[in-house]
Amino acid sequence: MNIARLDRKIVIEQPIETVVSYEASVTWQVYHTCFAAVSKFGGGEKFEAGKTTATNKVRFKIRFFDGITEDMRILYNGKYYDITEIQELDREGLWLTANTKI
Repeated sequence: MNIARLDRKIVIEQPIETVVSYEASVTWQVYHTCFAAVSKFGGGEKFEAGKTTATNKVRFKIRFFDGITEDMRILYNGKYYDITEIQELDREGLWLTANTKI
């Protein structure tokens, strides 16, 4: 892996669910901050709830870090990306595929 290409700072956040008087709420906590190579991977549009929603699919390549799951999200460039797929690159790195709504 050419680490010089990992030139974009991202923040990976994990959900923390709390229950207060029978009401559950989710807050997000920083899990890992790192540098990544970012590339647009696709996108699309779909019609839901009476309106058209567009999504961007982005791939983030990072150095290997254990414990990242699809329940987490990525904060990059002021936008949140929901992690949809994680591919391990022989313990050298990870490809994180994520979507964001536009």
